[in-house]
Amino acid sequence: MHRDRVAALLAVAVGLMIPSLACNGGSSGSSSSPSPTSPSTPSSTTGSWSGDASDSSGPGTMTWQITQAGSSFSGSLTITGRTSASATVTGRGTVTGSVSGATIQFSLSVLAGGFDSPYASCTVTISGSGSVSSTAINGTYAGSSSCGGAISSGQLTLNKQ
Repeated sequence: MHRDRVAALLAVAVGLMIPSLACNGGSSGSSSSPSPTSPSTPSSTTGSWSGDASDSSGPGTMTWQITQAGSSFSGSLTITGRTSASATVTGRGTVTGSVSGATIQFSLSVLAGGFDSPYASCTVTISGSGSVSSTAINGTYAGSSSCGGAISSGQLTLNKQ
């Protein structure tokens, strides 16, 4: 059960980080005037994003520190979740993805050694999609954990810090 909770937290952390790396507004073309940027599309998702995530393994929090280059992004993530009423576990990994308009695709990964003991041997991989604005990322995700199996029904909401 504790490993399932850790796997879920990792999944949530990864899911939250990726949407944070959203899109650039505007486009290039032969038009005489530039395309306007949609109010819901941030010019850059570079920075820190933090918020809640929940999936089949339970609730948690995620923080993404990301850098956007063109339509791609990458960075680090931290996830924290409860293993019992008084104990928490933290995992650290990476997030990568791409943005097109206000839509993002992302992948989260926590490798062996990324979680606190006794879960240090656990790994998590997650992929998802969502929407991003200049202040928030909302997404859904699914994946798997080497210690807990399938991760499903993932949802995250991250706010720009």
